[in-house]
Amino acid sequence: MSTKSRLATFLATAAVLTLGAPSIAYASSTTTSTSPATAPSTDQVIVSGFSEKGDFIDNGVSSVYSTHWTKVSATTSGINLSYVNEATKIRASYTFAPVAGQTFTVGNYDNVQRAAYRSAGFPGIEITGPGRPTGCTRVTGSFRIWDIAASANGAISRLDLTYVEHCGAGRPSNYGEVLVNDAPQLGALVASARRITFPDQTPTLPYVVTNPTGQPLPISLWQSATTVSHFTITPARPSCASLVRAHSYCTYSLRLLPPKPGNYKATVLAVSGSSVLRLPLSGPAGGV
Repeated sequence: MSTKSRLATFLATAAVLTLGAPSIAYASSTTTSTSPATAPSTDQVIVSGFSEKGDFIDNGVSSVYSTHWTKVSATTSGINLSYVNEATKIRASYTFAPVAGQTFTVGNYDNVQRAAYRSAGFPGIEITGPGRPTGCTRVTGSFRIWDIAASANGAISRLDLTYVEHCGAGRPSNYGEVLVNDAPQLGALVASARRITFPDQTPTLPYVVTNPTGQPLPISLWQSATTVSHFTITPARPSCASLVRAHSYCTYSLRLLPPKPGNYKATVLAVSGSSVLRLPLSGPAGGV
Protein backbone atom coordinates (compact mmCIF):
# COMPACT_ATOMS: atom_id res chain seq x y z
CA MET A 1 0.00 0.00 0.00
CA SER A 2 1.21 3.53 -0.75
CA THR A 3 2.29 5.77 2.12
CA LYS A 4 -0.83 7.77 1.32
CA SER A 5 -4.38 6.45 1.33
CA ARG A 6 -7.12 8.04 -0.69
CA LEU A 7 -10.04 9.09 1.44
CA ALA A 8 -12.65 6.39 1.70
CA THR A 9 -15.41 8.81 0.95
CA PHE A 10 -14.19 9.09 -2.61
CA LEU A 11 -15.35 5.55 -3.31
CA ALA A 12 -18.07 4.96 -5.85
CA THR A 13 -20.58 4.76 -3.03
CA ALA A 14 -20.01 8.38 -2.03
CA ALA A 15 -23.28 10.19 -1.41
CA VAL A 16 -24.37 12.54 -4.17
CA LEU A 17 -25.53 15.88 -2.76
CA THR A 18 -27.94 18.19 -4.56
CA LEU A 19 -26.43 21.21 -6.26
CA GLY A 20 -28.40 24.23 -7.34
CA ALA A 21 -27.57 26.99 -9.82
CA PRO A 22 -26.59 29.66 -10.15
CA SER A 23 -26.34 30.87 -6.57
CA ILE A 24 -26.95 28.56 -3.61
CA ALA A 25 -25.98 24.90 -3.63
CA TYR A 26 -27.61 22.90 -0.86
CA ALA A 27 -25.17 20.22 0.21
CA SER A 28 -27.46 18.90 2.94
CA SER A 29 -30.08 20.09 5.40
CA THR A 30 -27.31 21.63 7.49
CA THR A 31 -24.74 22.81 4.93
CA THR A 32 -24.91 25.24 2.01
CA SER A 33 -22.40 26.82 -0.31
CA THR A 34 -22.68 29.69 -2.76
CA SER A 35 -21.55 29.60 -6.34
CA PRO A 36 -18.14 31.28 -6.59
CA ALA A 37 -18.21 31.63 -10.39
CA THR A 38 -18.26 35.45 -10.39
CA ALA A 39 -17.43 38.27 -7.99
CA PRO A 40 -19.01 41.74 -7.96
CA SER A 41 -16.03 43.32 -6.19
CA THR A 42 -12.43 43.87 -7.24
CA ASP A 43 -11.54 42.26 -3.90
CA GLN A 44 -11.70 38.50 -3.58
CA VAL A 45 -13.77 37.94 -0.44
CA ILE A 46 -14.54 34.46 0.86
CA VAL A 47 -16.28 33.77 4.17
CA SER A 48 -16.70 30.27 5.58
CA GLY A 49 -19.59 30.78 7.97
CA PHE A 50 -19.98 27.66 10.11
CA SER A 51 -22.81 27.06 12.58
CA GLU A 52 -23.44 24.62 15.41
CA LYS A 53 -26.84 23.15 16.14
CA GLY A 54 -28.66 25.62 18.38
CA ASP A 55 -26.80 28.66 17.05
CA PHE A 56 -29.27 31.55 16.77
CA ILE A 57 -27.50 33.37 13.92
CA ASP A 58 -27.36 30.72 11.20
CA ASN A 59 -29.71 28.11 12.68
CA GLY A 60 -27.14 25.34 12.39
CA VAL A 61 -26.63 25.88 8.63
CA SER A 62 -23.00 26.24 7.49
CA SER A 63 -22.21 28.16 4.30
CA VAL A 64 -19.36 29.39 2.13
CA TYR A 65 -20.00 32.88 0.71
CA SER A 66 -17.90 34.19 -2.16
CA THR A 67 -20.33 36.17 -4.32
CA HIS A 68 -23.26 38.58 -3.83
CA TRP A 69 -21.24 40.95 -1.65
CA THR A 70 -23.08 44.28 -1.54
CA LYS A 71 -20.59 45.95 0.79
CA VAL A 72 -16.89 45.29 1.28
CA SER A 73 -15.29 47.78 3.65
CA ALA A 74 -12.04 46.58 5.18
CA THR A 75 -9.67 48.95 6.93
CA THR A 76 -7.36 48.57 9.90
CA SER A 77 -9.94 50.44 12.01
CA GLY A 78 -12.90 48.24 11.11
CA ILE A 79 -14.19 45.50 8.79
CA ASN A 80 -17.75 45.45 7.43
CA LEU A 81 -18.98 42.87 4.92
CA SER A 82 -22.59 42.52 3.71
CA TYR A 83 -23.99 39.60 1.72
CA VAL A 84 -27.36 39.74 -0.05
CA ASN A 85 -28.67 37.06 -2.40
CA GLU A 86 -31.98 38.26 -3.80
CA ALA A 87 -32.68 34.91 -5.46
CA THR A 88 -32.56 32.97 -2.21
CA LYS A 89 -33.46 35.85 0.14
CA ILE A 90 -30.43 34.98 2.28
CA ARG A 91 -28.69 37.89 3.96
CA ALA A 92 -25.66 37.94 6.22
CA SER A 93 -23.15 40.46 7.52
CA TYR A 94 -19.80 40.35 9.27
CA THR A 95 -18.37 43.20 11.37
CA PHE A 96 -15.09 43.23 13.29
CA ALA A 97 -13.67 46.15 15.24
CA PRO A 98 -10.42 46.63 17.19
CA VAL A 99 -10.28 48.34 20.56
CA ALA A 100 -11.36 51.96 20.03
CA GLY A 101 -8.37 54.09 19.11
CA GLN A 102 -6.31 51.10 17.99
CA THR A 103 -5.83 49.43 14.59
CA PHE A 104 -5.79 45.80 13.54
CA THR A 105 -2.56 43.81 13.70
CA VAL A 106 -1.78 40.10 13.71
CA GLY A 107 -2.93 38.62 17.01
CA ASN A 108 -5.82 37.46 19.18
CA TYR A 109 -8.86 39.61 20.03
CA ASP A 110 -10.55 38.16 23.08
CA ASN A 111 -13.51 39.16 25.27
CA VAL A 112 -15.36 40.75 22.37
CA GLN A 113 -18.50 42.81 22.78
CA ARG A 114 -21.16 43.85 20.29
CA ALA A 115 -19.20 46.03 17.87
CA ALA A 116 -21.44 49.11 17.79
CA TYR A 117 -21.83 49.18 21.59
CA ARG A 118 -18.45 47.97 22.84
CA SER A 119 -16.94 49.53 25.92
CA ALA A 120 -13.55 51.21 26.02
CA GLY A 121 -10.77 48.64 25.94
CA PHE A 122 -12.79 45.91 24.21
CA PRO A 123 -12.75 44.69 20.59
CA GLY A 124 -16.04 44.18 18.80
CA ILE A 125 -17.85 41.65 16.66
CA GLU A 126 -21.28 41.59 15.03
CA ILE A 127 -22.55 38.78 12.78
CA THR A 128 -26.03 38.54 11.35
CA GLY A 129 -27.71 35.75 9.44
CA PRO A 130 -31.06 34.14 8.59
CA GLY A 131 -31.81 33.36 12.23
CA ARG A 132 -31.05 36.84 13.57
CA PRO A 133 -31.11 39.45 10.78
CA THR A 134 -30.46 42.19 13.36
CA GLY A 135 -27.80 40.28 15.28
CA CYS A 136 -27.67 39.54 18.99
CA THR A 137 -28.27 41.96 21.84
CA ARG A 138 -25.28 40.57 23.71
CA VAL A 139 -22.40 38.56 22.29
CA THR A 140 -19.35 36.74 23.59
CA GLY A 141 -16.47 35.24 21.67
CA SER A 142 -13.18 36.12 20.04
CA PHE A 143 -11.39 36.45 16.74
CA ARG A 144 -7.84 36.06 15.53
CA ILE A 145 -6.01 37.80 12.70
CA TRP A 146 -3.47 35.41 11.18
CA ASP A 147 -2.34 37.61 8.31
CA ILE A 148 -2.98 41.23 7.35
CA ALA A 149 -1.56 43.80 4.93
CA ALA A 150 -2.76 47.37 4.45
CA SER A 151 -1.88 50.53 2.58
CA ALA A 152 -0.62 53.71 4.23
CA ASN A 153 -4.19 55.01 4.56
CA GLY A 154 -5.32 51.83 6.35
CA ALA A 155 -7.13 50.06 3.49
CA ILE A 156 -6.70 46.31 3.97
CA SER A 157 -5.29 44.59 0.90
CA ARG A 158 -4.92 41.10 2.42
CA LEU A 159 -6.62 39.44 5.39
CA ASP A 160 -6.94 36.06 7.04
CA LEU A 161 -9.22 36.15 10.11
CA THR A 162 -10.91 33.39 12.09
CA TYR A 163 -13.73 34.02 14.57
CA VAL A 164 -16.13 32.45 17.03
CA GLU A 165 -19.26 34.18 18.33
CA HIS A 166 -21.86 33.11 20.87
CA CYS A 167 -25.24 34.80 20.96
CA GLY A 168 -25.81 35.90 24.56
CA ALA A 169 -24.38 33.42 27.02
CA GLY A 170 -25.32 30.45 24.87
CA ARG A 171 -22.81 27.70 24.20
CA PRO A 172 -23.69 26.99 20.51
CA SER A 173 -21.55 29.14 18.25
CA ASN A 174 -21.24 30.52 14.77
CA TYR A 175 -17.62 30.55 13.70
CA GLY A 176 -15.42 30.43 10.63
CA GLU A 177 -12.85 32.23 8.51
CA VAL A 178 -12.77 35.49 6.54
CA LEU A 179 -10.34 35.77 3.61
CA VAL A 180 -9.78 38.98 1.66
CA ASN A 181 -7.40 38.53 -1.29
CA ASP A 182 -5.78 35.71 0.70
CA ALA A 183 -7.48 32.52 -0.49
CA PRO A 184 -5.15 29.51 -0.78
CA GLN A 185 -4.21 28.47 -4.32
CA LEU A 186 -3.90 24.96 -5.71
CA GLY A 187 -2.31 25.75 -9.03
CA ALA A 188 -5.08 27.63 -10.84
CA LEU A 189 -7.72 26.34 -8.39
CA VAL A 190 -8.88 28.50 -5.48
CA ALA A 191 -9.86 27.01 -2.09
CA SER A 192 -12.30 28.49 0.42
CA ALA A 193 -10.31 28.08 3.66
CA ARG A 194 -6.75 27.92 4.96
CA ARG A 195 -7.66 25.90 8.05
CA ILE A 196 -10.79 24.35 9.53
CA THR A 197 -11.46 23.86 13.23
CA PHE A 198 -14.40 21.76 14.35
CA PRO A 199 -16.35 22.52 17.55
CA ASP A 200 -17.49 19.97 20.13
CA GLN A 201 -20.70 19.27 18.24
CA THR A 202 -18.77 18.20 15.09
CA PRO A 203 -21.16 19.44 12.41
CA THR A 204 -20.65 18.78 8.70
CA LEU A 205 -18.66 21.68 7.24
CA PRO A 206 -18.32 22.77 3.59
CA TYR A 207 -15.00 23.21 1.78
CA VAL A 208 -15.22 24.70 -1.72
CA VAL A 209 -12.64 24.52 -4.52
CA THR A 210 -13.21 26.84 -7.50
CA ASN A 211 -11.93 26.55 -11.06
CA PRO A 212 -11.92 29.99 -12.75
CA THR A 213 -10.27 28.67 -15.93
CA GLY A 214 -11.80 27.50 -19.19
CA GLN A 215 -10.69 23.88 -18.86
CA PRO A 216 -11.35 21.13 -16.31
CA LEU A 217 -8.54 20.68 -13.79
CA PRO A 218 -7.63 17.49 -11.95
CA ILE A 219 -7.95 17.21 -8.18
CA SER A 220 -7.46 14.53 -5.57
CA LEU A 221 -7.50 14.69 -1.80
CA TRP A 222 -5.36 12.49 0.44
CA GLN A 223 -4.55 11.94 4.08
CA SER A 224 -1.31 10.58 5.48
CA ALA A 225 -1.42 6.87 6.23
CA THR A 226 1.11 7.21 9.05
CA THR A 227 -1.60 8.15 11.56
CA VAL A 228 -5.23 7.20 12.04
CA SER A 229 -7.55 10.01 10.98
CA HIS A 230 -11.12 10.39 12.14
CA PHE A 231 -11.90 13.10 9.58
CA THR A 232 -13.83 12.26 6.42
CA ILE A 233 -14.52 14.25 3.27
CA THR A 234 -17.33 13.62 0.79
CA PRO A 235 -17.58 15.25 -2.68
CA ALA A 236 -20.87 16.87 -3.61
CA ARG A 237 -20.86 14.97 -6.90
CA PRO A 238 -18.83 11.94 -8.04
CA SER A 239 -16.87 13.91 -10.66
CA CYS A 240 -15.44 16.09 -7.90
CA ALA A 241 -13.39 13.12 -6.71
CA SER A 242 -11.10 13.57 -9.72
CA LEU A 243 -11.63 16.99 -11.33
CA VAL A 244 -13.18 20.45 -11.02
CA ARG A 245 -15.06 21.45 -14.14
CA ALA A 246 -14.24 24.61 -16.11
CA HIS A 247 -15.76 27.83 -14.72
CA SER A 248 -17.29 25.79 -11.90
CA TYR A 249 -16.61 24.60 -8.38
CA CYS A 250 -16.72 21.53 -6.19
CA THR A 251 -18.09 21.42 -2.66
CA TYR A 252 -16.70 18.86 -0.23
CA SER A 253 -18.39 18.01 3.07
CA LEU A 254 -15.94 17.62 5.96
CA ARG A 255 -16.82 15.64 9.05
CA LEU A 256 -15.08 14.71 12.30
CA LEU A 257 -16.21 11.34 13.66
CA PRO A 258 -14.22 10.77 16.87
CA PRO A 259 -14.43 7.44 18.70
CA LYS A 260 -14.16 9.19 22.07
CA PRO A 261 -13.77 12.70 23.53
CA GLY A 262 -10.44 14.37 22.85
CA ASN A 263 -8.49 16.68 20.58
CA TYR A 264 -8.03 15.56 16.99
CA LYS A 265 -5.80 16.79 14.19
CA ALA A 266 -5.15 15.80 10.59
CA THR A 267 -3.98 17.32 7.34
CA VAL A 268 -5.74 16.87 4.01
CA LEU A 269 -3.43 17.10 1.01
CA ALA A 270 -5.16 18.51 -2.06
CA VAL A 271 -3.28 17.70 -5.27
CA SER A 272 -3.76 19.15 -8.74
CA GLY A 273 -1.04 18.27 -11.24
CA SER A 274 2.27 19.24 -9.63
CA SER A 275 0.61 21.57 -7.09
CA VAL A 276 -0.06 20.50 -3.50
CA LEU A 277 -2.16 22.36 -0.90
CA ARG A 278 -2.28 21.46 2.79
CA LEU A 279 -5.56 21.89 4.68
CA PRO A 280 -5.08 21.54 8.47
CA LEU A 281 -8.09 20.08 10.29
CA SER A 282 -8.50 20.10 14.07
CA GLY A 283 -11.20 19.88 16.67
CA PRO A 284 -11.91 19.23 20.35
CA ALA A 285 -14.65 16.63 20.05
CA GLY A 286 -17.04 15.43 22.70
CA GLY A 287 -17.51 12.08 20.93
CA VAL A 288 -20.50 10.81 18.95
